[in-house]
Amino acid sequence: MKHLIANWKMNFLNFDEWLKDFDHNNISEEIQIVICPNYLEIKYICKTLPKTHKKILIGAQNLSSEIEGPFTGQISGRMLRKIGASHSIVGHSESRLLGEDDETIANKMNTALECELTPILCIGENQEEYSKGSTEKKLKHQLTENLLPIQNLSGNILIAYEPIYAIGSGIAVQKEHLKEVSLLIKNFVRDNLATDLTVIYGGSVTSESAIDLAKVDGIDGFLVGNASLDPKEFANIALSLER
Repeated sequence: MKHLIANWKMNFLNFDEWLKDFDHNNISEEIQIVICPNYLEIKYICKTLPKTHKKILIGAQNLSSEIEGPFTGQISGRMLRKIGASHSIVGHSESRLLGEDDETIANKMNTALECELTPILCIGENQEEYSKGSTEKKLKHQLTENLLPIQNLSGNILIAYEPIYAIGSGIAVQKEHLKEVSLLIKNFVRDNLATDLTVIYGGSVTSESAIDLAKVDGIDGFLVGNASLDPKEFANIALSLER
């Protein structure tokens, strides 16, 4: 199974118009598509999504580390599940920049699983760390702090490798580097958790770059930001996963 996640971030988008231009008919049943709109659109999209689009699931862009209680302004995983969400992004670099620390992210991972949501854990190094050859150190740190504390680990977790310097920059990672990273992540998970988890890539993915990136061993999908706002472009990215 391949996975294609759309992160629509804080953008205004007419889902009905987007769906009209998203040609899903030629996309394989072996590709699981998840759209992560803003919180306010989740319930509407879940209720109006046609039965003809069974391969599309709906996720959230973040969730609270708590399930319920006096946490003003927070969105609970249980609330998200109740209105139809099946996934949630956790630990995106843009959320980390706003102050999310490793302990909070680990708690969010546990909460997502407890609420029967599939967490999409985002990890990745910045430009300075990459230039200094510290990619392995950074990723192992994030996996240790964000993944190992999970109490009821299941295979129902996606790990999204998103090098920070590639997000929104128009510069996708090199294939050789991506292959090394995917192997690093998979080996770390096997060695420490005795299981296999799915690894996907995110960072300036376009229909053009996806053709080569989809061929990298160990990469089973994409987390797509800007390009997912264009339904035709997003559909072409999906098709690249079939090649």
